[in-house]
Parts: sequence; structure tokens; C-alpha cells
Amino acid sequence: MSRLRSVAVVTVLVLLASLVTAPAYALDGVHHNPTGIDDLYSSEPTERTPRDPMAGEPVQINATTWPIEPGQSVWVTWTKNGAAQTPVGAAWDHNNGNNSYWKINLGTFARGDKISYTVNADVNGAGQRSTGPFAFTVTSWSTVTNVTGFVNNGTSVDVTTGDSAGSFTPKIRFAFPALDRFRTQIAPSGSGLNISGVSGYTVTDSASTLTISTASLVLKIQKAPYRLSVFKGDGTTLITRQYDPATFRNIGWASDGATTITKIEDHFLSPPGERFEGFGERYDRLDQRGTDVHHYVYNQYRDQGATRRTYLSVPFFLNSAGYGVHVSGTRYAIFNLNTHLSDLAGFTVDTGGALNSTLDYHFFAGSPAEIVDDYTAVTGRPQLPPKWAFGVWMSANEWNTQAEVSAELANAGTYQIPHTAMVLEQWSDEATFYVWHGATYTAKPGSGKLAYGDLTFPAGSAWQNPKAMVADAHSKGIKMILWQIPVLKENFDSNPSTPPQQHLNDKAYAQAQGYLARNATNGPYRIPTGQWFGDSTIPDFTSAAATAWWMSKRDYLIDEVGVDGFKTDGSEAVFGRGVQFADGRKGDEMHNAYPNSYTGAYNAYVKGRKPDGTIFSRAGTTGAQTKSIFWAGDQNSSFSAFQEAVRAQLSAGQSGVPYTAWDLAGFTGDFPSAELYLRSAAQATFSPIMQYHSEKANPGVSEARTPWNVQARTGDPSVVPAFRKFANVRMNLIPYLYTEARAAATTGVPMMRAMSFAFPGDAAAAGHDQQYLFGSQLLVAPITTQGATSKNVYLPAGEWYDLWNGGRFTGPGTKTYAAGLDTIPVYARPGAIIPLNLNADYQLGGQTGNSVDTYANLTFRVYPAGSTSYAYFEDSANATRTITSAENWAAHTVAVTVPALTTTSTLQVASTKPASVTGATARASLADLKAAAEGWWWDPVQQLTHVKLAAAASSRTVTLNGVDKAAYESEFATGAGTSANNDHAGYTGTGFTDGFATSGDAVTFNVKADAAGGHQLKFRYSTTVAATRTVYVDGVAAGTLSLPALPNWDTWGTATLSTSLTAGAHTVRIAYDASNTGGINLDNLVVARP
Repeated sequence: MSRLRSVAVVTVLVLLASLVTAPAYALDGVHHNPTGIDDLYSSEPTERTPRDPMAGEPVQINATTWPIEPGQSVWVTWTKNGAAQTPVGAAWDHNNGNNSYWKINLGTFARGDKISYTVNADVNGAGQRSTGPFAFTVTSWSTVTNVTGFVNNGTSVDVTTGDSAGSFTPKIRFAFPALDRFRTQIAPSGSGLNISGVSGYTVTDSASTLTISTASLVLKIQKAPYRLSVFKGDGTTLITRQYDPATFRNIGWASDGATTITKIEDHFLSPPGERFEGFGERYDRLDQRGTDVHHYVYNQYRDQGATRRTYLSVPFFLNSAGYGVHVSGTRYAIFNLNTHLSDLAGFTVDTGGALNSTLDYHFFAGSPAEIVDDYTAVTGRPQLPPKWAFGVWMSANEWNTQAEVSAELANAGTYQIPHTAMVLEQWSDEATFYVWHGATYTAKPGSGKLAYGDLTFPAGSAWQNPKAMVADAHSKGIKMILWQIPVLKENFDSNPSTPPQQHLNDKAYAQAQGYLARNATNGPYRIPTGQWFGDSTIPDFTSAAATAWWMSKRDYLIDEVGVDGFKTDGSEAVFGRGVQFADGRKGDEMHNAYPNSYTGAYNAYVKGRKPDGTIFSRAGTTGAQTKSIFWAGDQNSSFSAFQEAVRAQLSAGQSGVPYTAWDLAGFTGDFPSAELYLRSAAQATFSPIMQYHSEKANPGVSEARTPWNVQARTGDPSVVPAFRKFANVRMNLIPYLYTEARAAATTGVPMMRAMSFAFPGDAAAAGHDQQYLFGSQLLVAPITTQGATSKNVYLPAGEWYDLWNGGRFTGPGTKTYAAGLDTIPVYARPGAIIPLNLNADYQLGGQTGNSVDTYANLTFRVYPAGSTSYAYFEDSANATRTITSAENWAAHTVAVTVPALTTTSTLQVASTKPASVTGATARASLADLKAAAEGWWWDPVQQLTHVKLAAAASSRTVTLNGVDKAAYESEFATGAGTSANNDHAGYTGTGFTDGFATSGDAVTFNVKADAAGGHQLKFRYSTTVAATRTVYVDGVAAGTLSLPALPNWDTWGTATLSTSLTAGAHTVRIAYDASNTGGINLDNLVVARP
């Protein structure tokens, strides 16, 4: 109903009550909660609107009374600046359940007004109920004006300005933690400054400008009005500048002008085309330009992209202009990125209201990798996960018995699919979350802890012998992770229907000892009703005593059962500024920070008792990378969610969180198709952590995302073989994965690198958010669109090698890559060196088992291009070993320097067949190489020269002599009138070009000349009649090629044409023109120096 009609109805009810004799009605209560639970995404019907009024904003008081009674009146009594005001009556809004809801409009106010109010209610003038008093102070925006002075403190510079409202004497402090970055602290009241840095800067003052310089950065501060510009060390190359205050304020704050500062902000000029990336885990897009980004941790079940919400929020961004900003603190912040004005980008932070509040942020300059290195130097280096974490993880919520776990472990072996970790979610009593479901025991006092021997597992119970089960998993090379949630559960239904005595003992003890977060009145804080585990209390992990007590309950799980870590779910549980914690922080600070305190407690506990353990978490903020591995939360099984997961991993990586996963093929919703499952598995193979998981606890038909169950559910027999291949590739990649993971731990550089991050100088690369550089050597382009059988892959400058077959593409440009469900586009970058663990036949995708401690065949795959190197981490020696490659195509050599290694190793060098290999014996076949202790053999299919080396205490150089760049295979070239075949022996690669026999037929190769000068185009062919072809280079005829007859179609010869090439990309077209004769099969083209 309309508001006018609802007021009329209330009036009629009151009048009728005065004219007739009526029963005595009374209210039980009236309720108003001014700021509700401070939830960004919802409001309560009894809040004040807005929660924190600013000047000119209409203020509405919302309240409820109960029960529903005729004749009610609701009104507000209030004062402004201490003076009583005329009471304001309420308008009835609606009834719901047993409650009536009311709205009171107080009007608008001016800066500095102090309002105190009480909400009152009665029935027919009797039985008055009141709640309050409540208060708010009205604020408005102020800004800096002109610079009025400065002080050089030796380790910082304080700049004083005017205040547009005339209330304060603002100060801005600049400090240099290092000479290539600076830190800014804005103090509107002039107090609260506390940062400092190094002293290696200079200050230069002039009438119009204050300049602060280091060798790397120059800060120029315009004095009238205040405006900062940041330049590179040359003082002329602009990086960025604050917004022009003639158009809109740059530095501003919300204040009452006397005792309260509630928000502080800073704004920068943002020209068209600038990109803003990072901000934690963001699902909707990488470049957040044109959006408002909320720094707010939230438990968003599904649809994270559509709602633009995240579990992992980090107030840090990378700007494509060559800088990054990290806003210190954990309170709510909003980044307005070209939404208020098209060329304005800034950030506004909540302060908590103190007069000495400051805005503190770090400014980093350089490449994205340099910026993230500096950022993680400030906020903490990523904690390296244990090596086993880089294998394949298995999980399903429905595995809630030991029998099911044993069956799934057995299935992994039966289907020969390697796994290294299993996660159990439904293992506990769902009350204490540390006692096994179905175990019997005598409850201990809340101060005590259970041991494994205190538990009895009755016949027929879900878990018969968890300790033996974990030992069995370990014997199979699989670690065991148990699910956790940071709550003392309040509500019980059927699982279990009543709380066990141990849980009651724990709750009582925790409350008595002060181990729980507290509400504003010092009672136990409870998670708001409607949130996950609503009404439950939460442990206070800022208290050392509370943390020690909580974790001690889990001692037996690590020490006796032998589990290897915990899945630390949840923790997005703190709502309301009044919540209190032991370290003095309140709810506005802890909403975002509580996940870090939770994961930090668990991480320290696990690492202290089992250094090779880990935790696996969902939520966090700045510094989360120092504590855990993260997964992308509860996503649908859909291609759109798949795309969002890729973006989430990339943006998290850009935010200093390099170790991430997602529930491949999704967690909930419709069961995934075979297509979605295999496309997802392919991508997860080339992601930091590979794991699958499913939601439903007790489905009628299994929802587990195991490959064998997906195959059974979809009826697609290709699922298990394809997944087996991906899982084997994952294990093949362990040497590479662990090396790249250690680099991330050292520098913060992500394992999954967005194209804008990896190739900051390539503007065309930045927009591709469904491909990425995986580690430093591999470009991965998963197919994330339903029904697609190919992918348009953008490849930056250089000659890229297809990881699977050696096919090449010279960038920059786009390659249309056809890929079945059993593969994924992956390219090795020019000069790549990739450490692998391969089987005896050196097959990528071949079975090597699930051990991460030893390698079947440590292999370095080398794609020569100039001089390159790779810092391989040999964990058995706990040392980094550098392997280098240097090609000299003009001299027909490739030299690979192999470092001292404690194990045997094999090189795989992309090249033509060598005439010889220095210090190695030629072997006639792969079998001969396998049988020998050393030697070399050229693989004609992959065009890889294998060089087998013994362990050695010193480095050695292996030189391939008489080699050229590996041939360009015709089956990967572009044919016209031809086809690919493999029905004759002796070809290289995967086949050859057939049907090259009539006028108009042609094959076009895309090639790259590494240097300018004379080159030989060597065509490998087969024919039984003399033939000719015309060769075109870049569309210009280069000559006629004579191809003498050969004895049979299984015999291959080489025909050579000399030409001159400039350095770079070229097209070479071999054509059957009208003047040409004879049919041929074409195998490949070698582009060689004379």
C-alpha cells in the first residue's frame, strides 16, 4: 500500500479505539538498530538511513514494534546540538509476522550537527515503550587547499596545507621505504602521522613547487593549489598525477569539523586506456576501469561474477601506466575507477571516526613484476606450499564414511590416475568439528582435550579406524586434509539434532574464559541470523590464549591420526562495528581481517606440528598469501563460472596471492557435462593447484567430480583416458611447478600471470583474460566456451613452440588452434627451458606415478632462441641450479650448460638431427638410449635431440653440432588443395602433406629468421618422378625448386633454395604453378643459415 493510505489506516484505527470500548492492548517492545550489522550488501528494516548521515542527506529512522496491535503510535523525541526539537511521528510501513514496521523522517542536517534521539511507541496513549537514546554527528567533505609549509624530518617530509572548511591544519607525509617507491600518509587533522623511511632523498623548494627526489622517483608538489605529480627518476617522464582540484578534489575527508573524521580519500588523473587490475580475487573482469570496486570480504554462494562480490579482497591494484597502489588497513574501502568522472580514479577509506585518523598508502613504480615484488616485500612473501600440494587433489562432500574413502582411494589406483591429496569435509560430528562422526567417548571439561585413545568407533559407525585410514592413504602417496569452520555452533537440526556434551562444555568454557569475540555490550558476539552458521559464536583468534585452546582440541588429529592439514572454510562472519576483539580491534576492522586471523592461527599450528602440512582456505585480505593456499569458493558447474574462475585466479595472482585453485568443473548446480569437465581439467592441469570437489552431502546419485564418476554419469568413455592424461601431465610438470612456486615465494610473482602482467609492453595482449602465462615459460589458452572446438590464441612477439607437437607460430599475432577435449593449447615461449619428470619413453602425459620425492627421468626440454637460462630448483639438494642454452645457427650449434645435479638427467633440445653431440655417444634408437648410461638420440617425431647425462658434481656444457632450427612441419602449415597423411614411413613430426599433385596446390609456412642475411630453404619431400615447384617468400617469387625423383614414396630427399631474409617473420609458400610438374609429398621445411 502507499504511504498516505497506510497513515490513514493507522489514524482510523486510533479513532475507532477512542469511540468504542475495546480490550486493553499493549506493546511488548519497540526496536531500532541504527547501523544494523553494517552489511554492505543488505540492510535491516530497523536501521537508520543512511547509517552515517552527511550534510544534506535526508535521515530516516526505521523501527519495529510488536505485537501487531490497533491504536499504535510511534514517534521520535530528539535533540539537535543539545536543544530539544519537536517530536516527529512515524508512518506505518508494513506488517510482517508479529511485527509492525515504521518510518520516521527527521529531515536534513548541516555539518557538525549532533543529533540524539529516542524511538517511542504506545497503544492508545498507554503502555509506552522506548528504545534509545541513539546519536549521530553530521559530516561533510573538505579538501586541501594551498601548501602553507613543509618540514623535512630526515626520514620523511611533512607538507602542511589549508583546509577548505577552515577547521583543521592538514598534513601529508611522504616517506621512502626504498628509493624506488614511496608511502603517503594523509592526516586531515594534522595528527596521527607515524610513518618513516630511508634518508636518501633530496628536497628542493621553489615559489610554486616542492620537489622530493630520489634516483628512481621525483615527486613534484604544486603549491597553489596542492597537487602531486609523480615522475620517473629523470624528472620529466610522468607516471601519474593527482586529480586537478579545479575540477574535483584530489585529497578529501568527511568530518564534522571538530572531533570526528569518518572517511579519507585521494584521487588521481586517469587518462583513457589506463587499466586497473588486481584487487584480490575478482570474477567479473580483470580491468576494473569503469566500476566501483568494494574492498569487502563476503561469503557469496555462486554467481560471484554477476554480483561482483568476493571472498578474497585486497586493497591493491596495478595500473597499466606503470604504477601500483596498496591502501593500508583492513576497514572498508571503495575504489572509484572512472565512475564519478571519466578521467578520475581514486579510493575512499573508512576510518572508524577518530580525529587522528589517517589514510596510509604505498605507491610502487615499475613493471608489474617489480611492483608485485615490492608489494609482497611490504605485506609478506607468499608461503610456499609443500611439494605434494602441486599434484592432483580429490574431494567430495558426500564422502562421509571410511568405506567410501577407501573405495575412492582404490578407484584412483584402479584407474591409474595419480592423486596426491584427499580432502574430507563430512568427517566430523558437525558440532565440535574435531571429533569423528559416530565416535563415542566421555566428554571432558571444556579446558581439556581428547586423545585418539579416548575415542571408540562402534561397529557400523561411519569411521572405523581413521588412523589406519590415513596411514593407508599415506602408503598410497596421498595426503589427508580435514575440513574446518571457525564457529561454536548454536543451531542444531538433524546433523546432529542435539549438541553433544563436549560441545556444550567447550562453549561454556570459551565464554567464561573470554575466548569469544564480544558484542558491543560485552556479551558473546553472534553471527547474524541468515548468514552461514547464523547465531553461532566465533573464537577470538586475536587472543593467544583463545587460539592455543582452540587449536589444542585438534592436537590428536595431527599428532596421532596423522592428518596433513586443514581446509579452513568460512570466516566471513564478522558484521557490525560494535564487535570487539582481544587485541582492541572492532568489527569494522575485523570484518575483512578475521579470515586472516583464522587462517594465520591454523597455519602457525600446522606448520609448528607438521612442517610439510598446509591449509586450504577461501577467504582473506592483505597478507593472505603468507598463510595459505586459496580456492575460488562455491561456483556453479557452468562455462560462465569456469571463465570467472580463470579471472579470479589471475586477479588474485596480480594481488600477490599466487597459490590458487578452483573446484574444477564447478561445485554445485547441474552435474557437469563431459565437455565442461575435460575442458576444466585441462585448464586446472596448468594452474597453481589442481583439485575437484562437489557440494551435495547425501545425493541419491553420486555428484562426485571424480573422472570415473563423471564418465559413468555422462556415458562418455573418453573422460577417464583424457583425465588420466591430464593428471599424468600434471605429475610430469612437478619439477617445473615447484620451481615456479618457489620463485613466487621469493618474489611474489604469480604462477598464473595475466597477459597484461606478463607482457606489459604489448597493448594487444592485455584484453585476453582467458589465456595466461603459466610460470615463466608456458603460455596456456584454455577453451572456456561451450561447444568450441578451437581457440583464437594471441601470441606476443617471438617464435612460440607448441608444447605437444613442436608446431610453431611467430607473434605478435593470433593463431586459431583446434583442440579436442583431450588437449589444450599450450605454447613454450622463445628460448624456453622446462624441467619435467617424464617416464621411461620420455612421453609428456606418460605415467610416472604420484611420487613427488623422486623423478623417473628428470628432463630439461629446451627450445633454443638466442641465449637463455632457467633457474631450476633441485629440492633434493635444496639448491637452485641454472641451466643455460645458447644457439648459434650461423655456426650450426646449440650449447647447453647443465649445472651440477645429484641425479641423472636428460636434455630434449628442439633441433634438426645433429651431426654429433660433444661428449655423448650416438644411439640408434630410443631403446638403445634407455639401455645406456649416457648418449644421444634424435626423435624424428618431436624433433627433439635427447642427451642422457649422468649425475655430476660440476657443471658441463653439451654442444649439438651440425644442427639447424627444428623443421617447420607441413602438417601444421596452411595447405591449399592438399591434405595431411601418414601412410608412408620415414616422415618427421606427426605426418606429411599429401595430394600435392595438381596446378593450384600450395603449402604456406609461417617462419622466422633469427638474423638478417642469406638463408637456405630446405624442403624435405618424396616423389617417384622428377618434379618442380615455385617458391614465394612474402608473396614474391624466390625461385624454382627442382625435386629429383626418389626410389619410392617411403624415401625422402631434400631440395634446397637459397634466398636472403630479413630478421623476423616471413611467409614461405611452395606452389604447384602452371609451369611446374610432378606430384610430391611434402614433409617439412628447414630454414637454415648457409
